[in-house]
Amino acid sequence: MASELTPEQARRLRGQILMLLCARHNTQGHRLDDVAVAHALQSLAFEVSIQDVVTILQDLADRRYVRFQPRRNMLTRRVYLEKIELTAAGRDQVEENVSTDPAVEF
Repeated sequence: MASELTPEQARRLRGQILMLLCARHNTQGHRLDDVAVAHALQSLAFEVSIQDVVTILQDLADRRYVRFQPRRNMLTRRVYLEKIELTAAGRDQVEENVSTDPAVEF
């Protein structure tokens, strides 16, 4: 079950995920999935569930900052997000090439 994120927590998670994906992009690392993003955030001391990460990634995709391939496990009905990548708009947010989005906190 997903936790109830406060608006402040959601803004911070959006920023951290964008920075994580930007760092991965800059080193030309392989694309992550939702589980790897959750583990990376947990290693940074964020108390976050896979469901929280999926929700935030979907929100970032709605804002056109990331894209991914969704998959659904028909047995568990869980949505998996694979091949997560930062878009040019997402890089612009991290690099502050455009007006910053108030929904994203770095």
